[in-house]
Amino acid sequence: MATERILVLEDDADILDLVVHALKKAGFRPFGAKNGSEALSILADERIDLAVLDVMLPDLPGTEICRRMRESDRHKAVPVIFLTARTEEHDRIYGFSVGADDYVAKPFSPRELVARVQAILRRTTGSISGEKVEVGELVVDLDRRQVRLSDAVLNLTFKEFEVLRALVVAKGRAVERMHLLEEVWGMESTSGPRSVDVAVTRLREKLGAYAKCVHTVTGLGYQWDPDRWSED
Repeated sequence: MATERILVLEDDADILDLVVHALKKAGFRPFGAKNGSEALSILADERIDLAVLDVMLPDLPGTEICRRMRESDRHKAVPVIFLTARTEEHDRIYGFSVGADDYVAKPFSPRELVARVQAILRRTTGSISGEKVEVGELVVDLDRRQVRLSDAVLNLTFKEFEVLRALVVAKGRAVERMHLLEEVWGMESTSGPRSVDVAVTRLREKLGAYAKCVHTVTGLGYQWDPDRWSED
């Protein structure tokens, strides 16, 4: 039986009740919030394993809640699913740029939402190699799901870490963008390859001088190549 705690932020009371009921039925422990202020209060009081956030809200939009989570040491790695009626590509790209992990378009099936929650949590808490990879002052700790640079922990989102993990465990093999999309975003996701590129761009920005370790393989995808890094 699942025990993960799920924050659900939705200002429509009927949709909120529907989602909370579906998550409870699936064995999760949902915390419902009708506005951004309630969501922030829950985040302050509870350990959350995943957040489902409505994008369009009268006080604080879901994108702002997500941004604040990514800036928080406590919640920066918590996966986020956006609920939204806005599904244009630029809206999705913006959502991913502030740290979203998936999108569910309204109207949606509660069963689909639960399936996406389960898929993301499997990737978050599932078994991974306990390998620790060190390149210069960069340490990628797969077991602790943590990346450190000069003893400072990098603030990676769930998606950014998962992309890095997929490349690292490939041990030098090039990983196709579509493979990364399926492995990290899930086969049910409506995201496209552009989302992978956005995540890689943001990952490289955070890796600083070690960004060159994430190598672009033209026409294919990306590759973890630590030999490309050298001290200046």
